[in-house]
Amino acid sequence: MTATTPAPLTADLEHGLRRLKLASMRRVAPELLVTAKTQRWTPEELLRALVETEIAARDASNTRLRSKQASFPTRKTIAEFDLAASSIPAQTWAYMCSLEWISATENITLIGPAGTGKSHTLIALGTPPSTAVCGSGTSPPPNSSRTSTAG
Repeated sequence: MTATTPAPLTADLEHGLRRLKLASMRRVAPELLVTAKTQRWTPEELLRALVETEIAARDASNTRLRSKQASFPTRKTIAEFDLAASSIPAQTWAYMCSLEWISATENITLIGPAGTGKSHTLIALGTPPSTAVCGSGTSPPPNSSRTSTAG
């Protein structure tokens, strides 16, 4: 069996996807069209794959944009924080990491000497909310499990 080289999209499809600003869909469509034909996908499976690709690319782009807008000086994560070297009680740390304080409209203030992890903690706790889609009315991506029908 030989590999099929994807043919480029026709000019009208290329123009339409460009006009609708569906760059990721435009990028993967030729290859997915070959895969769909080879694996005998239903039209819904092909459309689902194209839409999931576009959604994933836009989510990644939005995450990068929100992280940039947050203007954190460096990237820190909750997993990187060494709780054993901190004076923060484990129960307090668990509550802060749950991010429940955001929906409860509570503030967090950390006070202490230099080098105790205050900045690391605040950046790590600020990253999930800054990259999450909070109250934008968007729904989660569709179920990405797809079974191909061959035969």
